[in-house]
Amino acid sequence: MEEGRQTLDQGYYVVALQIFQRVVGLRPDKNEAWYLSGVSKYHLEDYKGAEEDCSKAIDLNPFIVEYVELRAMSRLREEKYDSAIVDFTHALEMNPDNREYWFNRAYCYSQEHIYDIALQQLDYIEKRWPTFQDAKNLRQTILSTKRILKK
Repeated sequence: MEEGRQTLDQGYYVVALQIFQRVVGLRPDKNEAWYLSGVSKYHLEDYKGAEEDCSKAIDLNPFIVEYVELRAMSRLREEKYDSAIVDFTHALEMNPDNREYWFNRAYCYSQEHIYDIALQQLDYIEKRWPTFQDAKNLRQTILSTKRILKK
């Protein structure tokens, strides 16, 4: 595991993936190995594989927010916005102070065309983190989209 972590930290994702796959082959009950395999796959842009590995890690230990976050990000990249919303909601239950989880969930709502909820999320974000420019930009995008749809 330590060799895999070092390899991952150095950016050798293929080698790290091979190491973590060996570990899960020997010890399929090691949730951290599944997660780190998912991290490697995510960096290699294998989002489906990252999602699957994170799901296995979550099945083994559903109380580690990083596992849920990575699966949510993988689902976001796969454009599975409804599933990503569920994961970001779960992540927020574990860590309600994470601005990125709030923003990513609002973004997913916007991609699902659930604009009113997305705007409510953005209201909260902008009150809590008033200098967060990405939230302001997303709000403008949503409002522009809504104006175009009304025409």
